[in-house]
Amino acid sequence: MSAATQTYEERAVKHTNACAKSLLETIARKQSNLCVSVDVTTKEDFLAVVDAVGPFVALIKTHIDILEDFDEDLIEKLAQLSVRDNFLIFEDRKFADIGNTVSLQYAAGVHRIVRWSHMTNAHLISGPGVISGLASVGLPWQRGLLLLAEMSTKGSLTTGAYTTANVQAAMQDESQFVFGFIAMHRVHEDPAHIPPDATPEQRAKDLLILTPGVGMDVQGDGKGQQYRTPQQVIKESGCDVMIVGRGIYGALLNSDAPRSEAIEQVKAQAQRYREAGWQAYLERVQPRNTQHLRRSRRGIRPLHTNTATVVAATASRAQDHQSSTPDMLSVKREATPPMLPLSQTRSSPVKKIKMELTEDEAQKIQVPRRWQEVYALLSKERQHIITPVDTMGCEENGQEDRRADRGRRRADGTEESDDDKARRLRFTTLVSLMLSSQTKDPVTADAVYKLQTRLPDGLTLVSLRDAPPEQITDCIAKVSFYRRKTDYLKTMTRILEEKHHGDVPQTVDELCEIPGVGPKMAFLQMQSMGLNVGIGVDTHVHRISNRLGWCKTKTPEQTRLALQSWLPRDLHGVINKQMVGFGQVICLPVSPRCDLCYIGQAKLCPSYRRVDPKTVGKRVPVYYVDGTVDRGDGRVPVDDQKTHENPTDAAIEAARKDKALEW
Repeated sequence: MSAATQTYEERAVKHTNACAKSLLETIARKQSNLCVSVDVTTKEDFLAVVDAVGPFVALIKTHIDILEDFDEDLIEKLAQLSVRDNFLIFEDRKFADIGNTVSLQYAAGVHRIVRWSHMTNAHLISGPGVISGLASVGLPWQRGLLLLAEMSTKGSLTTGAYTTANVQAAMQDESQFVFGFIAMHRVHEDPAHIPPDATPEQRAKDLLILTPGVGMDVQGDGKGQQYRTPQQVIKESGCDVMIVGRGIYGALLNSDAPRSEAIEQVKAQAQRYREAGWQAYLERVQPRNTQHLRRSRRGIRPLHTNTATVVAATASRAQDHQSSTPDMLSVKREATPPMLPLSQTRSSPVKKIKMELTEDEAQKIQVPRRWQEVYALLSKERQHIITPVDTMGCEENGQEDRRADRGRRRADGTEESDDDKARRLRFTTLVSLMLSSQTKDPVTADAVYKLQTRLPDGLTLVSLRDAPPEQITDCIAKVSFYRRKTDYLKTMTRILEEKHHGDVPQTVDELCEIPGVGPKMAFLQMQSMGLNVGIGVDTHVHRISNRLGWCKTKTPEQTRLALQSWLPRDLHGVINKQMVGFGQVICLPVSPRCDLCYIGQAKLCPSYRRVDPKTVGKRVPVYYVDGTVDRGDGRVPVDDQKTHENPTDAAIEAARKDKALEW
């Protein structure tokens, strides 16, 4: 089945490339498959266009080297707009040199593209070395690469055998760094371009198609560019993202019009193209999935369309539907990426993590009414329910009474000292956090257990440093992005050894220097070490805080800063675990158990919704510490309670066997 027949949400859940997953989620959340190519030559015009179109796009495409007054301030402002309006950035660099050269062009120089652009593109003219060269720089930053398989200009040579070579290179890319093409149609599904020796797994890759040359008013520009309509690109050709340039910002180039009027015209054109592109998408997937599209996500204003029976909508963020590698997936040892020199890894965060709001910013945050009552009910419910994070959370994996490598002895035969045990706990927690990204707690716990039992001295910095990449990959093969995380783990051991005396750093900024470690992980690591410097905010904390009305934020980092401005400091270290467990079992992203929520029952949750009794049986069952379970018909004893002396143990065992729960 072609990926073009699936919704953006469905594809985001399953995609293995972090950049593509983020793009698909953004498209679905904003109901926009529009990319605007901002090809102006001054900083003022560039930022004006981005500011105008940001609310309507999923992606901004840049040609950063045409800006006459480029500076670092432009990049900082572009990044701020990206966060504010929730869009990704695509630098249309068209790399085409040998691997070593493109890696330097990507990481260094004036523009340092990898630091701010979520994705870039490349010609394959120099061979597959261009992919490995760019991947060596981009993968630690979770970037993505598009190959130029076709172009929209008249007389382009990107046809025939050249297009086929691009398809083959993308299918054979084991690093998963290539996630799609610049193309006019779904080239990788075209029999004329599918390599005859492609395996079923390679043919099944979901490769995104980003298509330039889209216009609604003209068919060409007199310079070789040829335009097609959104209907032709999105609906008929099955492409995923349409790239529009002068058709949107052209009014700004007309010096006769007042600038304010020109900006309003730019906004109007962006909205016009957005609606046309989304309408074409709805018509493309409607025959197969009308019912799915009718489920409108709260907080998103549906687009008005010409199809009366379809309401544009999106489901909850696909990152809440996390997936892991299937058991049958075989690990190809030759596919493990080569190790990067430490000089090529991320040596400092893009910018220092903002620890607190300023005094003026904090004064604008309102303390939620009756939050103490809400928190008391949340804590009470958490004491009664069994959740994955309580037994399989990242901090739990290294606890002395739970870790699989306890009882280890030093090389001289003596037992580990208390300092050794504490250092191992810190290190195990960091490894767990790095593996946990977009991975469920049970899968992370299983991967850590394998590292603890299969490495020569259990899970330590030295054993992980010395282990062959293939051995690490075997242990963590079920976590998301396991090949990339293998690279991250190896790099992390070198950073700790060379910069931190073999121990885990004890500042947020130093932790964020490690590839694969973001603010959420850094704050959780600090809390686990008893350093209360901030709240670790993941998708559960972000979602629940907004559902409760504790904040109105768009990103986890905004949520963290808002919560820290009023939540008592003594709760900063416990709020994450409280909300994560609550979000895993009760306040789920989809089909929450509002019928069992203490906060909802007390009428203190503004997001409370009555649960249809007909659907309760299909929702996630809730297990309790008293040995009972609620599957929709009230609490009853678990089936095998008699085999356990402790009712809590019986409930935990039953929950682990229940495939409906996140165990």
